[in-house]
Amino acid sequence: MKYVRSRDGFTLIEMLIVLSVISIILLFSIFMFRSFSESMQKRLFFTQLESDLYYAHAYAQNRKEAVQVRFSRGSKQYEMLVGKQQPELFLIRKFPPSIYIKESTISSFVITPDGNVSTFGIITFQHNQTTVKVSFNIGKGRFNIEE
Repeated sequence: MKYVRSRDGFTLIEMLIVLSVISIILLFSIFMFRSFSESMQKRLFFTQLESDLYYAHAYAQNRKEAVQVRFSRGSKQYEMLVGKQQPELFLIRKFPPSIYIKESTISSFVITPDGNVSTFGIITFQHNQTTVKVSFNIGKGRFNIEE
């Protein structure tokens, strides 16, 4: 007696092998996406911080008003205020959940109407295992972001 096998479909073992390979590939891609997402979030935050500092500098020089920049370790945010007598809040940004201030030599500084920064110092941010230092220099509002 001759046994004839049908060629219409796949066996159960073949289907299980294919499904396990696909699930392994998907599992690795999810972990890679999470890592990519966190690195993009870090890059976006520091690009936004840099843009906001340039904006505050230009605002102070253009409007001839002092701009105070404050970093809050507890509420994980930075804010910019305009005016001397009764400062008005004109910008506030929260840190992403994975970024926090590790250490800081300054908590706030003022960008004067002529573009200078009142104090200098370094703020060290922590993101997962990487640290990013933002250093503020006296003189025409210079700052540097280094990883």
